[in-house]
Amino acid sequence: MKLPISTQPGRSPAVRMYQVALAVCVITLVTFQYSSPGVERCAAAASNISISVSLKAAGRAAGGKQQQQQPCTTQTTYVSSAFEQAWLDSVATWQDSFCKTVKSAQQQQWTKIWLDTLAAEGAGKQGIQYDPEVFSSFITATTCPGQQQPEVITTWIEPLAHGLRHPHALCGMGADLFDRGYLLIANQKDALALRAQAADGNDEPCHNRSCQAIYMDLGATRWEARPNSIGQAWFYRSYEQRGISMDRLLLWEAVPVSPPSAIFAQLPKELFHKYQYFNIPATQTTATPHTRAPTGTLTTMVRILKSIAQAADFVAFKLDIDNYAAENSILSSLSSDAAAAALVDEFFLEYHVNFQPMVQLGWAGTVDEKKKLADAFKLFHSLRKLGWRAHSWV
Repeated sequence: MKLPISTQPGRSPAVRMYQVALAVCVITLVTFQYSSPGVERCAAAASNISISVSLKAAGRAAGGKQQQQQPCTTQTTYVSSAFEQAWLDSVATWQDSFCKTVKSAQQQQWTKIWLDTLAAEGAGKQGIQYDPEVFSSFITATTCPGQQQPEVITTWIEPLAHGLRHPHALCGMGADLFDRGYLLIANQKDALALRAQAADGNDEPCHNRSCQAIYMDLGATRWEARPNSIGQAWFYRSYEQRGISMDRLLLWEAVPVSPPSAIFAQLPKELFHKYQYFNIPATQTTATPHTRAPTGTLTTMVRILKSIAQAADFVAFKLDIDNYAAENSILSSLSSDAAAAALVDEFFLEYHVNFQPMVQLGWAGTVDEKKKLADAFKLFHSLRKLGWRAHSWV
């Protein structure tokens, strides 16, 4: 039976806020390459992939006096698979001989396990086992006083590998450029287990309302309610299939839709009350592919996120507006505001870098010429090390 995610306990704000504080340092370093001593110290601190946070339990009345429980400790570690680690170690070289590399026997063996596993899961097979040599993972362990063994939850995610999209989408290997069959997104079981683990005994994690699942899409295009849609419908259906039913959808699209009624033409009527579409640019700053937008600007959608979401909500955030300067500005705005970034559970970004196979297939004129495929790997890996379920989008 599919349980609504809104009925479950929430994630501890302390855990998420601590992770975000480190995320600010790493994202700033990777994306904007600041070199100040302060940023260097941040980078050094963030190089430790283990995140340790003390969760202090609320005091309880005992014998007429309030006593405080001993704190539990939660530690989340991101573990790259052997497949991913090979790319992290060698992408600076492999990006210049990309097609030859991805067609090697070892790469094809790992890729087959990757795609076959996700295909089996998509077909409804139960008891899926994720090969740790191929799939990367987040390991979250909580230890409380009096416990001999920590409570451990392992959640899996697709590897950072190949061109950071479907591994058969490039080099004439047969997959469609927009095939999303490589993605392993969050599911209800894992999300709720992590929330229960971090809830710290709080039976009502959301204030004044039930907890919600919220989808925010920057570069939303249209609903496109087709089986192979790359629009909003794909996200809604994919999360539904994994047990997460979205309660709110907030979407931004800069390209004018005419007539405005066309925005809702394909939207199922039962979703009208959940759906908010802003047919305006997703950033307040003016930017072109050749100019960097000011950093630190609190964009409209970040303010909206903070006003509607709570720490125990599930929030999926997609950023794909085909303008690297504006995307960098939005990412900076989101990541530099600890309260906002702590609200995001899952993050999708199409990071436009100077990677020739993609430049030849549509990225021309939209890329940061100074960034290579290796820089994209570095960014996504940094986000994941800090606890973000960060995916490279199409």
